Amino acid sequence: MAYPFTRLEGMKTEAGLDPAIRETIATIKSQVLQRVRPAKEEITRLAMVTKRVSEALGAALDGGPVTVDFIEPQGSTGIKQTQLAGDSDVDLFIGLNPGLLEQYKGMLKKQVRESIKNIFTKSINDVLIPAIKEKLHPQSIMFSYAEHPYLTVVVDGVKFDIVFCFHLTSEYIEREDIVTAMDRTPLHSKFVRDNLTDAQKDEVRLLKVFFKASYVYGDKSAPGPMGFIGYGLEILIHFFGTIENVMANFSRLPDQPIDIFGRTKKELRSMPRFDNDFLIIIDPTDRNRNVGSSTEARCFYHAQQVIADFLKAPKTQFFDIKPIPDPQNDDPHFFAVVFDNAREVHYTIVRDKLYHLGNLAEKKLEREQTGEERFGTMTSAILLAKDEKQAAIAFHVKNPSIPATFHQLGPARTEPKARIKTYLQKHPDAKVDDKGFYFIERQRNITNFKDALTKFLKAEIDIKGLSPLKDAAGFYDPSSNPGLPIGRQAIHVLKAMVLPHMKQS
Repeated sequence: MAYPFTRLEGMKTEAGLDPAIRETIATIKSQVLQRVRPAKEEITRLAMVTKRVSEALGAALDGGPVTVDFIEPQGSTGIKQTQLAGDSDVDLFIGLNPGLLEQYKGMLKKQVRESIKNIFTKSINDVLIPAIKEKLHPQSIMFSYAEHPYLTVVVDGVKFDIVFCFHLTSEYIEREDIVTAMDRTPLHSKFVRDNLTDAQKDEVRLLKVFFKASYVYGDKSAPGPMGFIGYGLEILIHFFGTIENVMANFSRLPDQPIDIFGRTKKELRSMPRFDNDFLIIIDPTDRNRNVGSSTEARCFYHAQQVIADFLKAPKTQFFDIKPIPDPQNDDPHFFAVVFDNAREVHYTIVRDKLYHLGNLAEKKLEREQTGEERFGTMTSAILLAKDEKQAAIAFHVKNPSIPATFHQLGPARTEPKARIKTYLQKHPDAKVDDKGFYFIERQRNITNFKDALTKFLKAEIDIKGLSPLKDAAGFYDPSSNPGLPIGRQAIHVLKAMVLPHMKQS
């Protein structure tokens, strides 16, 4: 079978791997699939519960003010069938007829979204919630907001995210754009269902569990805010055919766009929407969308290292999903701050604001306001606990402690005399350093990074529901060796998954 990647120059195939390595990988794949491929009984039970929920929703919406074209499970546990064993979360989509949009023609997009949000909210509150409570007796029910309202319910132990979308074609989206963020999802599901064989869906499972075990999957990835998403991995398997082919060509991905439409790198990079993206993995259902745009370079480089290690000495342990290690740290260049999270906002908001906080800390603490080095180059990493009740931000800093004074540079002795005269009138005590620059000596109030970080947090932390843990005296407590595992895990992420690859990124 010829896969799309074979038409590109310089691409490798798994045949180029050492025969003994290929044989070992084949054995490992077979072993891993035995535990990650869901059993028929699991799939059947999930389908039965999904059918019952779908029928209840359909009956409730029948004859109502919105016309429903379909109610269908999307994603890996839906019509894609690329889920891992034990994954019982179902994305149940209610596809509305696009005829509803006719009444909004000529309106601004913002107004259309607000009107649609109101329709979704009313349908959930007035129709779906009462019907679900009466007919399905859920274990839990929660109304939430992402980019638009959705409902999360648990029925017979299965969690459903019930989401409205519009039943749009690829042609409509290319011509008019999406209406809601979820409108592409049914197209993605159908693409995977119709274009991947059962064997390739198993390859997707293997790639998913490998990336999860490497901590670079999804929006809770460790090295960066976004790793590889499931649909991106499904496109890679469609394009390369097997996990071995993906691995053999993985290091080339930043330089080789993946595009089933056959456009060259030059063509794609000349398009403003793709020009600055680190990876280009084009959506087969929308030639104008890059599925790889959200994948962080940090996640790619860590994945690249893990893949190289696996191909050198393949073992089943590379597919074992384990907690991030939390070793003790005795390096004074690392610090971590642990937070309690009351989960008052969606975890992605917490994640993004913590990354912003890390970037702001680097901006304010690396250098003095006058530009001279202060604590020097900093790098940060964010980690959220699996249950989202805790979070941590870790820093690596060049200078954990600094002198009490620093030289604030002025003009060089070779600069125009008028400027030097003005400078000396303002700074009569200025001296000249060994490079011929005038300087004045300035005092620092804070000379160690821990104190500076504490002061920074007091001034800048403002994330709803998030509070830094404090010491016995009630002070914020950045630590080089935190008592709580998540703090040490965040430091480990910096040490093992981020800093080793910083030169590449």
